[in-house]
Amino acid sequence: MMNPMDPTLRTPRRGFLGRLFAGTAALAVAGVTPGRLGAAERGSPIGGAHPGDDWMHELKGKHRTVFDMSAHKNGKPLSQAANYLNAWRDAFGVPERDVNLVFGMHGEAIPVVLNDALWSRFKLGEQYDVMDAGTKTPSARNPFSAVNAAASKLLTAEQSVETLQQRGVRFIVCMNTIAGATMKLSSAGFGTTDAVRAAIMGGLLPGVITVPAMVVALTQLQEHGVKYTKIA
Repeated sequence: MMNPMDPTLRTPRRGFLGRLFAGTAALAVAGVTPGRLGAAERGSPIGGAHPGDDWMHELKGKHRTVFDMSAHKNGKPLSQAANYLNAWRDAFGVPERDVNLVFGMHGEAIPVVLNDALWSRFKLGEQYDVMDAGTKTPSARNPFSAVNAAASKLLTAEQSVETLQQRGVRFIVCMNTIAGATMKLSSAGFGTTDAVRAAIMGGLLPGVITVPAMVVALTQLQEHGVKYTKIA
């Protein structure tokens, strides 16, 4: 049986503890505690936050929902959003300040939040199969925007992006979706990836929020007490 008092057994442990305490002291000097090391090494903010996530903390309504929207569906999800707000107000007497609605836009839904200049430049009506109900031709302008909704006959002005924003609805789009749209449009011959990406970033409708990844944003929103709804 080994003798616990044998100094040859104690020396390695002392050496290990010495190195541990020395390492902890070095971290303290650097302003990093052991519990925060993982995040610091990755370069990500502590707690999984992101510099652009402050808007999530503003969602304090009693009724909070995020609509997961992965396709434009000719604007049907926007009409559902208007119905959602109207029902809370008219049927339940809930003021809009008590209702938070977020649209998580990704995949084939991205044209909804792009301005008319991009619709014309990149022929988004053709690329994303959006037909103008009046002319029966691919839409040359964003039919989901307030200035075009009535003429396009896909939506009413009440159901447009801007009108919903005025009622407190937030629209978010992820950078992965922007990257996918960039590749799609560049491959279709509309310019280099750098040029297309820059145009998309500069052509988002006012007030649209970008997030790094929609799957993470949806998780974060649920952690903030926002209920998830897959919109169809």
